[in-house]
Amino acid sequence: FRGTSTAAKLAARLSPKSQRRKHKPNIAVLKVIPGELETEFNGFREWLHTFDLYRGKKTGDELEDEGRVVGKFKGSLKLYRWPLPKDIDDTTITGGDPQYGFFQAPKLIMESQGLPSNDPIHVLVRVYVIRACDLHPMDLNGKADPYIVVQLGGKKVSDKENYISKQLNPVFGKCFEVEATFPQDSMLTVQVLDWDLVGSDDLIGETKIDLENRFYSRHRA
Repeated sequence: FRGTSTAAKLAARLSPKSQRRKHKPNIAVLKVIPGELETEFNGFREWLHTFDLYRGKKTGDELEDEGRVVGKFKGSLKLYRWPLPKDIDDTTITGGDPQYGFFQAPKLIMESQGLPSNDPIHVLVRVYVIRACDLHPMDLNGKADPYIVVQLGGKKVSDKENYISKQLNPVFGKCFEVEATFPQDSMLTVQVLDWDLVGSDDLIGETKIDLENRFYSRHRA
């Protein structure tokens, strides 16, 4: 060594204590997503896709066609040659035997492929509404009197009696519980309405969440 200082630095680098200091602690990282989760995770459609069913022919006019939707089909469509070519052992996304398809397999095979059964699923949905930011003014005074309405299937929960007076950035801090059954009750609607003393209340805004897609997603969102 050229000097005692160089030797001391080398010994410090080789010291077990120094190695422990360099080791990063095992700390969980929380990722905050500021926008819609559907955009971030491709709509939670790894295998379950939604197709609108229209009455009559589709016109191409988005607003007109939206009013002609009579139902939705959810499923996964896969086309492949049968019998399979010898060089292809499997075509399913879950690694299962393609001869059973996606949904018509026995229960044990479906479970092994990670696919759900077709039986109805009963769930309890908890909706946490924390706050709203920069709501659109609805009253002449440039304010609004917002409250929350939650709809799922044929059930509707209104928090009208607890509206927040003259506020565009309300803090609700509410939890709503609704029982539902998939696939009948899959679309959750959360609305913010403006309370009015006279006349009907006005809709400030709403968001729709497909709970069934999230339930079956590998993200478990």
